[in-house]
Amino acid sequence: MTRARKSAKPDRIVPDDKIEILPPGTKLALNWRRLLPPVAFGTGAGFIASLVVGGGGFLRHAVVGLLGMLVGQGIVRVTGWRASTGYRFLDSMAMAVIGAILVVLLARFIA
Repeated sequence: MTRARKSAKPDRIVPDDKIEILPPGTKLALNWRRLLPPVAFGTGAGFIASLVVGGGGFLRHAVVGLLGMLVGQGIVRVTGWRASTGYRFLDSMAMAVIGAILVVLLARFIA
């Protein structure tokens, strides 16, 4: 049973299955070329962090690494601290690993 909603025009009723959240004619595009590098980067950061503080599992590495990337970027934005190795990729990886280590330690503290 579909529920009907009132439209802006009082004489027209729009069924729920006809209501679109995105602009008309557009679909939610999932671009793997833009999504895959951060996931791979986060998985690498999670793996390195697990070598430092322990832990395992591919999915766990990916989740911890992605959360670590966010925490690492938050640390950079809030405090201005940044690892400086001279290479942008290594700087970002170092901050992601530091963030992932903090995520793992915080999760252990809570659990």
